[in-house]
Amino acid sequence: MAQSEVLTGFAAAAAAAACFDGAVLLQAADARKVPQEHGLRLGLLRRLVTRPRWVGGTAVGILGWPLQLVAFALAPVTVVQPTLALGMLLLLAGGSRMLGEHVGRREWGAAAAVVAGIAVITIAHPPHTDQVPSPRTALPLLGLVALIGLPFALGNRRSTAWTLIVAAGCAFALTALTGKLLTVELAAAHVWAALAWAAATALCAGAGFLVDMTALQRFDATRVAPPMFVLETVIPVAAAPWLFGERWGETPAGGLLLAAGLLLVLAGGWVLGSSRPVRRIEETGGAADEREDPIGGGRALAVPKVRPPR
Repeated sequence: MAQSEVLTGFAAAAAAAACFDGAVLLQAADARKVPQEHGLRLGLLRRLVTRPRWVGGTAVGILGWPLQLVAFALAPVTVVQPTLALGMLLLLAGGSRMLGEHVGRREWGAAAAVVAGIAVITIAHPPHTDQVPSPRTALPLLGLVALIGLPFALGNRRSTAWTLIVAAGCAFALTALTGKLLTVELAAAHVWAALAWAAATALCAGAGFLVDMTALQRFDATRVAPPMFVLETVIPVAAAPWLFGERWGETPAGGLLLAAGLLLVLAGGWVLGSSRPVRRIEETGGAADEREDPIGGGRALAVPKVRPPR
């Protein structure tokens, strides 16, 4: 029964991945470019919510959150978080079909690595637990909060690419951890604690969303997307043993097979995140033409993509 639950959780995580990255295909196609002066400001969101397809894409992305919660309720974090990399395959197909981008051996090899890595992780997963972490074990999460707040403290102009990358990656990693904590508290019938974690998830997702959009507005997707992906995957998986009691030592080869699967996912995800087809989708949302910024002029800025809680 436990194995069937994990497989169901895997299916829910794969569906969530389709929502998160499918949103990118819808979101930015009708969006106009926003001047960089609105980075890290709510004005950036106000200018995007007037675009119907962007709003529709955002709604699709938000639908992925309950699917991710179902996945966390049934499967270990070690399975759920890497599975979200499957969404990149949708972006790869979108880049090829919508933009006529060539998908070469490098991209197909990376896609195969992601699929193989997720298959290994699903087979060699640690036992699923609903362990409620003690407040003491959750204290290190405050370090992630500090990193998320750094670009807001520095301001848009003083924030470097790595400041934004680390902040966004930590924000999305924290939404995964707080989402898992939400399901754990619900399983323990701690309703108020679950509501508190739901609020924390929404707050972290909002902050990460804004930082991510600012990073994609200011820098190339090939520079910011791959390290963000690594951070939002590695941090929850690394935290799972001490937060939720997921025991890697009880998996085949004492955790080595699991680690190999994770490395395959990370390597494949890095390559896909930096590939031209995926980058073009992330930057233009499938628009075939390069538009000039009607306000700021000059080179067209990347259209930010939605990153709901993940």
